[in-house]
Amino acid sequence: MNIKLPTYPLITVDPFFSIWSKSQKLYESDTILWCNIKKPVRGYITIDGETLRFMGAGNEGVMEQRSIDVEPYVTTYVFANEKAELTVKFWTPLLMDDYYMLGNICSFIDTDVEIKDGKEHDVSIRITADEMLCCGKTRTDVTKETNSYKGISFAKMGKTKQRPLHASGDCVAADWGYYYICGGRAETCGDCIAVTHSATVSDKVSFTTLMAFDDVYSITYFGERIKGIWTEKFASAAESIAYCLENREDLFAKLQAQGEKILADAEPFGEAYQKALTAAARQVLAAHKLIRDKEGNLLYFSKECHSNGCINTVDVSYPAVPMYLIYKPELVKAMLTGIFRFAHSKMWKYDFAPHDIGRYPLANGQVYALAGGYRIKKPRYFMKFQMPVEECGNMLIMSYAYYKASGDKQFLEEYFATLNKWADYLVMKGVVLDTQLCTDDFAGHSKKNVNLAIKGIMGIACFHRICELLGKDSAYMDTARAYADELIGHCRRVGGNGHLPFSLNNGKSWSLKYNMVWDKLFGFGLFDESIYKAESEQYKAVMNKYGVPLDYRKEFTKTDWMIWASCLDETGENTRLVSEAMVRFLEDTPDLVCFSDWYETKTAKQSGFDHRSVQAGLWMAILAAK
Repeated sequence: MNIKLPTYPLITVDPFFSIWSKSQKLYESDTILWCNIKKPVRGYITIDGETLRFMGAGNEGVMEQRSIDVEPYVTTYVFANEKAELTVKFWTPLLMDDYYMLGNICSFIDTDVEIKDGKEHDVSIRITADEMLCCGKTRTDVTKETNSYKGISFAKMGKTKQRPLHASGDCVAADWGYYYICGGRAETCGDCIAVTHSATVSDKVSFTTLMAFDDVYSITYFGERIKGIWTEKFASAAESIAYCLENREDLFAKLQAQGEKILADAEPFGEAYQKALTAAARQVLAAHKLIRDKEGNLLYFSKECHSNGCINTVDVSYPAVPMYLIYKPELVKAMLTGIFRFAHSKMWKYDFAPHDIGRYPLANGQVYALAGGYRIKKPRYFMKFQMPVEECGNMLIMSYAYYKASGDKQFLEEYFATLNKWADYLVMKGVVLDTQLCTDDFAGHSKKNVNLAIKGIMGIACFHRICELLGKDSAYMDTARAYADELIGHCRRVGGNGHLPFSLNNGKSWSLKYNMVWDKLFGFGLFDESIYKAESEQYKAVMNKYGVPLDYRKEFTKTDWMIWASCLDETGENTRLVSEAMVRFLEDTPDLVCFSDWYETKTAKQSGFDHRSVQAGLWMAILAAK
């Protein structure tokens, strides 16, 4: 698919091994970790003794790039000169149906060389991985070696002094673990490890390079260091590498089928929507880490990339669930489980749901004013950053949505008492809300927020359905209906033009009512169709070149919420319009970052955030259709 992106996904494994190119031509700049820390992976082709660069920065001549093609899970570059054409494919076997691949450590760089003149030529492909991959932001002492396993030659490097999981934060690179490169003749050389493939060719030849990152330990989970889930199947990184190389064709076919499924599901909403999902697909998966705890529970941890670096953030999981509800709902359960554990611990003494469980990769308790995850240092400061209504609503909605997609009642039974407590908290808070944060915390605290009140109502209604499923008497739907009527009454009294205001303080205000989409999806019928229509018309009326602003206060938007709000439009026109606006943003933004979900709708400038898992929320249109 022909898509112009501000940066291009290359090696996308997890938050510490997600390598991108921020130039339109692969040889114009060095590759980077998603947060713009240099992680140079370079590529060279030599034909009859002449060496040309095709990837990364350098002083060598280049083989001219002819095209870039981006599919959901594959980025393909084509280079050519008078002698040959070189095709380079980057792909990682991120298979949602295979946890040992979704949580694996391996990524492929496939190179195909086609000779143009039919004559024999000596051809070699050389790919190097700089020792900066092993470091943070500065070069430090790195140990390198070569070895072999089952006939596979590989080179390996890592910091001489290993301290796994010693650091956490937002724009942080892991300076622990070991990097591997293999597939041809592997060697160490100066400040890099490398692999070289050679052949004498008169027609075509194909080479496979594999890179891997063994982080040793992936997550600290309430004091316990836990390895990645791939270690359940593979005894070592070398064994995982050997498996991936041996099963390369099958893995690639399955990955292509997964990508084709996305494009087919998106097709009814237009080409722009397909492009938006393609731009998001790998970023979403690479912003997560998959592990299993000692009780056998699957845990799927997001990193809140370029947004404080929190781990397992509830209001980051909430926008991300649509894609997973469609393709692998068990991963939604894996997002929720860690939050429930934290909420049940002695650390958490509140009647509302927590915001997160730490800062990636340390899942030991909240970072906001927690001392080592065990006590509140500054209660007032702590409460300033909590989102009580937001997170209670999120957990109730996600738990019920997980059941709807999976049929798993046992999960609801296990956590019923906690869900009940959070539903009662929402009932207690009502619809005229005090000043607090919602998930759009970057926009600041707000009072009497209508969209947040809608989330509370959705949470209460979801809990009623949970009670029904478990055979328990419930009047929560009556409360949800009464609250919806009360909220509409307040909105009408303050004025407006059919659509609902941003807050009950300002009848002339407006905002994206993305939380209302669940009323439609779950068939609650708490809000009249005329409100859906009025909201949808308002979004078209205030749309700028690059999208619909989040609300009346600023011109910036959020991509996930635009798509969610567009689903209130029965005609599908709004989904098409906002998808086209997002693609224009990707093409025109001056900021060379991964697919940002927060940007200015008039200038296409990034407001903040990139490489975030919330872009899985773009699948809401497909979820709503299903």
